[in-house]
Amino acid sequence: MLRQRVPLWSPSANTLAARIDHATGGAVRVLMPGDTPALRRLLDADPVVNVSVATTLASRGGAGPGKGRNGAVFLGIDAEAEGADPADASAEDSGRAPELAAACWVGSNINPVGADAAQAELFGLALGVMRRRVSSIYGPAEAVLELHEASGWHSPRDVRADQPLLTMTGPSSEVPLPGVRQAQSEDFARVEPACAAMFTEELGFSPYAQGSAQYRERIRSLIAAGHSQVLTDPVTGEVIFKAEYGAVTDDVVQIQGVWVRPDHRGQGLAVPGMAAVVDHALTLAPTVSLYVNSYNAPAIRAYRRVGFEQVGTFATVLF
Repeated sequence: MLRQRVPLWSPSANTLAARIDHATGGAVRVLMPGDTPALRRLLDADPVVNVSVATTLASRGGAGPGKGRNGAVFLGIDAEAEGADPADASAEDSGRAPELAAACWVGSNINPVGADAAQAELFGLALGVMRRRVSSIYGPAEAVLELHEASGWHSPRDVRADQPLLTMTGPSSEVPLPGVRQAQSEDFARVEPACAAMFTEELGFSPYAQGSAQYRERIRSLIAAGHSQVLTDPVTGEVIFKAEYGAVTDDVVQIQGVWVRPDHRGQGLAVPGMAAVVDHALTLAPTVSLYVNSYNAPAIRAYRRVGFEQVGTFATVLF
């Protein structure tokens, strides 16, 4: 397979569909606004796995491509009409968008949806000719790893091939940590350095390297939405424990960014802190989820004590 470095944005968005069609033998296409109902049905097939993409679709309002040559897109693979009566009109003939067998969000991150290994390979071939710069590929492990291999993009920053996907659907048996609360707008100056510290510790580089204004706006939006949970030191006011709800739908809340200030680790904050975060998350949706690196044994032990159980495996490729 021809190898290439992760390339820059395509200089001509007008040729995107043709390039994808050629690279995949017509199997992959760019989704249009009319594909939105079919994409929602595909996402609804697994609300836990697809919560991040479902949140993205809700914020965009539809499946159509973004504006401009740098616009993000959804890719799709149409479902075959297995067992269909030839006498029936096809979706195309009737003017209805076809059902989707699999999809893939392509923005600053890449997320395959409902893709088996063969479909993920097709999405990888499409990405190989799209010439995008991305931060990561993440989602179900088999699809992510196959997609990355087929894309021809090499020299990633890191490949995290085994990330247990965990869920719980009821309150923890652990006593919630008193003082964990929803961050307010006036907490931003304290929350931002905690978020940046967690990001740097987790990924090995500063979040500001990819655009400080965008990163700060993301933190502000989480606070404004009520999706930032913090515990602050009663004396200094500094954040000593935090977590965010990175993706929220009516069905699932996905927790991210769990962090304990280094000088407060080993003091028993993580388990009751997460119990409090889960309690509030359950007021937003009936299922709470997160995924964690398999090598982070202390975190996995803490999450299991809280009550999380593994339901799948994710993978993340970082660029």
